[in-house]
Amino acid sequence: MTDMAESADVSSRSSTAWPAPVPAAAMWLPGHALSCYEGDADRRAWLLTPGLLTQRIRQVAGDRFAMHVLNEGAQGDEHVREIDMRCGERVWLFAHTRVPAATIAAHPWLATIGSRTLGEALAHRDGLERAEFRYALLGPESWLIARALSHAGEAECALWVRHSAFRMSGCPFALYEVFLPSIGQVADSRVAKR
Repeated sequence: MTDMAESADVSSRSSTAWPAPVPAAAMWLPGHALSCYEGDADRRAWLLTPGLLTQRIRQVAGDRFAMHVLNEGAQGDEHVREIDMRCGERVWLFAHTRVPAATIAAHPWLATIGSRTLGEALAHRDGLERAEFRYALLGPESWLIARALSHAGEAECALWVRHSAFRMSGCPFALYEVFLPSIGQVADSRVAKR
């Protein structure tokens, strides 16, 4: 497994665009439909977390919470940022943000978020709009899922993605949050990555 943190310097300077994070044919669901597709009530509660997901992860993980910026920089005509949030050694969430170059030109601070999560950086920003969350259950053949599984050292499986479409003063950008199998499992968080 290649550590994305180690490869971030190389890939963040690339001028080549990355593939679409999810397949164009992905079946996106509104939150109210999740009970028909996700039978695990605990997982569904994580997917439907109101407010700031970072805050809930911090609260449940306690002093074992960590957030890592894995990759950040220009990829083709977009600014791409990837982070993980974890409890101990177990990755709970993999987040992938895509910001068009025109949005970065209008709001350069989006390229300099640093060690904060996107949600924390966006809190209390004027001119921010967010569409309703959309959800898709995607298999490991999906580029984003394969990336998240590889980073977390997890076996191939289908994972839920939560998509947020934002506009900052009319300028669009998108966040894709991948929920790893261990999310919320504090007892398993001390197990080393496989």
